[in-house]
Amino acid sequence: MFKGHSPLVAAIVLALAPPVAAAVEDPTIEDVLVTGSHVPQPALTASVSVLDTPTIRAMNKRSVAELLQTMPGLLVEQQGGPGGLTAVSIRGGEANFTLVLLDGVQVNDSTNTRGGSYDFSSLNPALIQRIEVVRGALSAVYGSDALAGVVNIITRRNEEGHHQQLAGEVGEDDYNNQSLSAYGKLQTLNYGFNLSRRDDGELVEGSTRDTDSANMDLGWQPLDAHVLGLAYRYLDGHRTSYPEQSGGPRFALIDELDHSDYSDEALALTWQADFMANWRSLLSFSRFEHNEDYDSPGIYPFYEVPPNGANTDFRRDEVRWVNSLSFLDTYQLTLGADYREERGKSVGYLEFGSLLLPTDFKLNRDSTGLIAGISGHPMPQLLLQGSLRYDDPADFAGETSTRLGASYELNPALSASVNWGEGYKLPSFFALGHGLLGNPDLQPETSTGWDAGLGWQSTESLRVDATYFSNDFHDLIDFDPNNFTNVNRNEVRTSGVELQAAWSAHTELDLQAQATYTDIDVKDNASVLLGRPQWKAGVYARWQLSPNWLALLDYQWTGDQLASSLHTGETVVQSLDDFHRFDLALHWQVMPALNVELAVDNMFDEQYQTAVGFDNPGRVVRLGLRLHNTVN
Repeated sequence: MFKGHSPLVAAIVLALAPPVAAAVEDPTIEDVLVTGSHVPQPALTASVSVLDTPTIRAMNKRSVAELLQTMPGLLVEQQGGPGGLTAVSIRGGEANFTLVLLDGVQVNDSTNTRGGSYDFSSLNPALIQRIEVVRGALSAVYGSDALAGVVNIITRRNEEGHHQQLAGEVGEDDYNNQSLSAYGKLQTLNYGFNLSRRDDGELVEGSTRDTDSANMDLGWQPLDAHVLGLAYRYLDGHRTSYPEQSGGPRFALIDELDHSDYSDEALALTWQADFMANWRSLLSFSRFEHNEDYDSPGIYPFYEVPPNGANTDFRRDEVRWVNSLSFLDTYQLTLGADYREERGKSVGYLEFGSLLLPTDFKLNRDSTGLIAGISGHPMPQLLLQGSLRYDDPADFAGETSTRLGASYELNPALSASVNWGEGYKLPSFFALGHGLLGNPDLQPETSTGWDAGLGWQSTESLRVDATYFSNDFHDLIDFDPNNFTNVNRNEVRTSGVELQAAWSAHTELDLQAQATYTDIDVKDNASVLLGRPQWKAGVYARWQLSPNWLALLDYQWTGDQLASSLHTGETVVQSLDDFHRFDLALHWQVMPALNVELAVDNMFDEQYQTAVGFDNPGRVVRLGLRLHNTVN
């Protein structure tokens, strides 16, 4: 897809295309949360943050990780440039405690070395319409993996009329990004198609990533009470980077790189039926497949991380049936069940001189879940929500997870909320089955957590939210060097405060601010958790300079954090300095159908390390053109 088309050609095509009658794209998003409950809800008691279409477009970030960095409670760990792994943790938990959904399909990979975390670097921000983040243990809704929270990334949805869009962007260090989209809605049929190609260039020495993707959404409403849906996503890519903990371009003793070729496929089939005025049923099937061929030179010349590689295949199939029943006008009862089947296989090696040791594994796992939930208003000011779930995973004891929440409007300007929940995570296939490190006796990791928040809306233009949270994570899986295997042993407690503020200072000026303090305490162990700063904060201003000009200035501060490296042959833990970063985005509507976009990432060229020996990308300038056509 687009391989052999240069960014310059794409830019010329956009510039020379004839004008068409259309306004700047600003789709209206229904104010309903699709994440954090069994069925979409207009409100949740849980701590929630949302990035909508206008904000995502105005920010014009280079990566999804940079979008997530602007949200409270989320800590983003990046290794150098785009080719390094990018992990996101919530409220101080491990990155693999974050359940990641792409249009509702779980995309965590149980075969990877990070225990099932998701690498956000592969996603193209240009394809994203909305991001919903729900913080807190959510296994009572989603089952395994949702120990700390859920990130749901929603791609383009269908709109009335017919829309076509051609976009191209170029930047320094050979960066380029091109996409072609068509989406729309007829009387009973809606559709969406997208093709994109992205090359991140080499913003940091040795760190590269290029991806191709194709997305399709189809919906058909043959009868008023029935809707059928089909969604398919495909992505393949290649990345290179200095090995993790190698000391990166600064300290690595050789310049050999990790190489990875990978592909993702996600399929979703849905049938929604309104059998009665107060009974809605949703039957869905989803499949996620991840394949990766990975080779690493290890960390030369030491044997702590020898040359290694693996060819892995992972597949997750899930069938879910959820019924929503409304009663007494203000209550909603949810009952359902799901079945999950996971299959993972890895053919790998570790190389010790002339000795080649296999690390193969092949594991299967099935799990059945029963779901119940209730949401309602016993009085207009009070919202109560509760979820109960029982999971019966193969080869493990059954797990019962509970979540309870309440929010109360104390007066028209002040509201309070409190939530309590449980979470669990089955051991990853890598932790269980790796030929040298795996331990088949590992038990699930578990969590309990609660939060309490206050929301103050002094006027229609100003809102401030503050939330205190506390989590206990038990039986964390860790590597035991003495026995050279994975074990359950750590207990970690995290607590802290999240602050959010939104102020419409003027009809043309909006300000958003957030700050997070996270205290992490590892019990009965001398180890420390890496890549998670105590403090982070940020503010961005969106300013409509004129009807045709929009500017967004984003400032993010990340406090100092601990990181480790093995580039000396022994584990070296050091503190990485805090850093301040400014990003600027300018949008110019040249004509109704044509937009020019200028982005300056890291505008003041702040120098910092994202991992030991891995420098951040410096200042990068990007220029894009977007041509949009609408036929009603």
